[in-house]
Amino acid sequence: MSILATLDAAEISTRRWDLLVAGAGPAGALLAQRAAADGLAVLLVDRQAFPRDKVCGGCLSARTLEELHRVGLGAIVNSLGAPSLRRLRLGGWGRAADLRLPGGIAVSRRALDAALVEAAIGGGAHFLPRYAVGIGPVCGDTRKIELVSTTSHYTVRARIVADASGLGSKLVSTTTVRRSQRERIGCNAVVEADNKAYRAGTVYMAVGSSGYVGATRLEDGRLNVAAALDQRAMRDRGPGTLVDEVLREAGFDRIDGAAAASWSGTPVLSQEPRQRARTRIFSLGDAAGYVEPFTGEGVGWALRSAVLLAPLVSCAVSSWSDDLMAVWSETYNTELARSQRACRGLAWLLRRPLAVRCAVSVLERRPALAAPFVRHLHAGHAAGEGGSSR
Repeated sequence: MSILATLDAAEISTRRWDLLVAGAGPAGALLAQRAAADGLAVLLVDRQAFPRDKVCGGCLSARTLEELHRVGLGAIVNSLGAPSLRRLRLGGWGRAADLRLPGGIAVSRRALDAALVEAAIGGGAHFLPRYAVGIGPVCGDTRKIELVSTTSHYTVRARIVADASGLGSKLVSTTTVRRSQRERIGCNAVVEADNKAYRAGTVYMAVGSSGYVGATRLEDGRLNVAAALDQRAMRDRGPGTLVDEVLREAGFDRIDGAAAASWSGTPVLSQEPRQRARTRIFSLGDAAGYVEPFTGEGVGWALRSAVLLAPLVSCAVSSWSDDLMAVWSETYNTELARSQRACRGLAWLLRRPLAVRCAVSVLERRPALAAPFVRHLHAGHAAGEGGSSR
């Protein structure tokens, strides 16, 4: 069932908003919910209709679940019927290791994002789907915002704008820093695969010469297949063919229907904007910077950025200061950079076949060696020790 606009666009244009959030993914929806809970007049806008699918691995880590419980949204996640994740099966070039995960769930972005939007609406935020956002000039204590659909165009004003419009957004920064010409493209498909080899509760991660492929069973039993693949190889052979190749190199079973599936893609995965704020605008989520994820880190970063930005937004609405732009940049770098550095290092390792072979071979015999790294990426504060799940 579609999530409808809570106000007509014409009526929206007559109001002055404390916060306009561009993008209703996890970062934008959670920020809207938090800001509305603080008593702000919030408008959440997205260019798409909801529910909608999104390129994503479909994993929420134990740390991410803990974050959602901490802000009072744990019951929403529990209601989705998502299977718990307890194991990561990592394979490369015919070797495989089974690693224990400290909790987490597998859930489609279609279900998760819709639930978070509903939570924002339930908390008092207004929602407007099917409109794109354009940034206008500063006018006194507000920003002018252009809302554009296929049939209409409106101008609204907001004291603060939050850009949660996703990877490659240009609303805050028109330029990005790409760290390597070898950066990969993300792609995703959800398939009706009956393969008995791919069971609920396990994240399957296959590493090959053209990239890596992750697969998880979702709340509806379908198999979510997400990959980070070499740009040139994907242009030449297409995502379905490359996914089959990576699975074969890793020694994993072929996924029924993957080659013929309807694939969605992303821009280059690892991007960092040159700025994360300008006058009365903050970026968060993927728009604030992104590193190749491994098993669900991206959604965790997005939600964490919303939690961190919410009190700063309330301060900015009350009394804007240009110093707040530097505060947000420093907060983001301090709170999120550590986990992103770990994923950047892992992405570097996964591009080196010999290193992957050696690492998987060692972990095959001694999986507990991976426990500190897995806890670093995924564990909540109360998580226990990791180890083998065999």
